[in-house]
Amino acid sequence: METIFPSTRPNYIKEYPMNKKVAIVKAKSGFRGVVMALALLMAGLAIPAKSYAVTSAPGVWDFMIFGNYDMVSPNTGEVFQNTTAPTWNNELNNGYGGGVGVAYWFNNVVAFRIEAQTSRFTIPTAQGGGSLQSSPLTGGVEFKLAGDTEYYLYAAIDAGAGYESNMTGQSFFGTASHSSWSTYGDAGLGLNLSWVFIEAKFAYLPQALSGSGNQNALWYVPLTAGFNF
Repeated sequence: METIFPSTRPNYIKEYPMNKKVAIVKAKSGFRGVVMALALLMAGLAIPAKSYAVTSAPGVWDFMIFGNYDMVSPNTGEVFQNTTAPTWNNELNNGYGGGVGVAYWFNNVVAFRIEAQTSRFTIPTAQGGGSLQSSPLTGGVEFKLAGDTEYYLYAAIDAGAGYESNMTGQSFFGTASHSSWSTYGDAGLGLNLSWVFIEAKFAYLPQALSGSGNQNALWYVPLTAGFNF
């Protein structure tokens, strides 16, 4: 009797469809995983985490970087002594500058901050030409007036010293070019919009260019925009 041994060849007819089904299932699973990952990524970008955006909670440190546009005007009789019709910008042109700072929130309402900044003002040719660089170093406080931890209105008060330097040209208010220190103060309002903030303040230097012996007081209005990190 002839013995018939089972064939050792693979049954492609039976196995191939099964392998194809497994591959299709794996492909579908991988595609679903990619879609799910993309959906979670888009959701994370569309809905920022509250904990990341908080800028005014107790114990929070904020690093600030900002720019200034300074509307300027003299405010004492001494600086008008050689002019006939003092107006905004007839002694100094509006300035521009920037700075950095750090703030620490003691609680939900009050923060302490330290700032270093500098602004440059040009002197009209009719007043002798040249430029003035003012560099205030200040410490101050912020008081939250309304809002939450991310979006709020606040008042700011700063005080310190301003270094006045980099004067060129002929003279400024009858004062030869030189450098000097003056006390400095400012106060105003700000609006924080998560990681962006804007401020409008009144700034005052009671003894600008005091090294010459002249007590020339200057005031200007810094308009500030910057970022919290």
